[in-house]
Amino acid sequence: MREATEFANQLGVRVFRPGAGISHVVALEIGWYEPGTIVVGSDSHTCTGGASQCLALGMGASDIAAAMVTGEVWLQVPETVWLDVVGKPGPFAGAKDVVLHLLASIGQERFLYKAVEWAGPWPEGLSLDGAATVANLGVEMGAKCTFLPPGDDRPANMRPLVMPEEGDPRRIKLDVTDLPPMVALPNSPSNGVPLDECGGQRIEYVFVGTCTNGRLEDMAEVARVLEKAPVHRDVYCLVTPGSQQVYLDALKHGYIETLTRAGAIVTPPGCSACLGTQGSIPASGDRVLSTMNRNFLGRMGNAEASIYLASPVIAAHTAIRGEIPKLEDLS
Repeated sequence: MREATEFANQLGVRVFRPGAGISHVVALEIGWYEPGTIVVGSDSHTCTGGASQCLALGMGASDIAAAMVTGEVWLQVPETVWLDVVGKPGPFAGAKDVVLHLLASIGQERFLYKAVEWAGPWPEGLSLDGAATVANLGVEMGAKCTFLPPGDDRPANMRPLVMPEEGDPRRIKLDVTDLPPMVALPNSPSNGVPLDECGGQRIEYVFVGTCTNGRLEDMAEVARVLEKAPVHRDVYCLVTPGSQQVYLDALKHGYIETLTRAGAIVTPPGCSACLGTQGSIPASGDRVLSTMNRNFLGRMGNAEASIYLASPVIAAHTAIRGEIPKLEDLS
């Protein structure tokens, strides 16, 4: 770390101190993802910038080094597909649930190395935090990049969105009418099922955070549930804000106090347990319900743990019940 900091200082490159948060969460907060620009980063979830109509691409370390040295990057221009989202999800379904439904119902093949344009009233109505969740999961869709339409708290589009006529294979319809919350079963984000199909499944570990659902809106949703009931005595509940700014804002709004009093463990900002390289590694046999983007075997550092994916709301209800809830349990 010291050598990297000294080298960056010689180049005049800005270095964020440890604890600032996840790179692409911070980049979105400070405005590095500008509409119509290209951003490359050494993490696959750099695609989060699509929430601001930025062409944001994850690449390997050597590619990023070349871009830093030359100021150039070479790309194969992807074909575009349009996701025409129709209908309105159910009252407890959010951004994460829509993408899990998409992966379960359509899969990755139609999106591989494509630029995906989300369209329709539902994506237009998302907050910046919700749009970032959708854009972040573009990698799990197999897409090269994704673009969300502008919203009240998001930058305006650089150009008008013109979808192909209905019937064109590039226009993909996604019906989310009355969509219930979704849960991705181990060991793939594509293993999504409606909540009631796995309701009652015992869970020992709940993890809220990561670049997918570690923003202020996510902290608020979990706090609203946990202010009504404490974390179950048999559940280890870990909450990690995605950035220092999220942490500070959550402190200001009282979310951190609510979570802590309920029995959750709130950690400093960062990736935390997502990669299995820091934070708490699940025990063998643990069933984990997480708000992260991937539940591959061994993702959190132990191949003998099972990882389920869900939204922050479902994670919070799971934490207080000790099991995945059914739809009728939500309130």
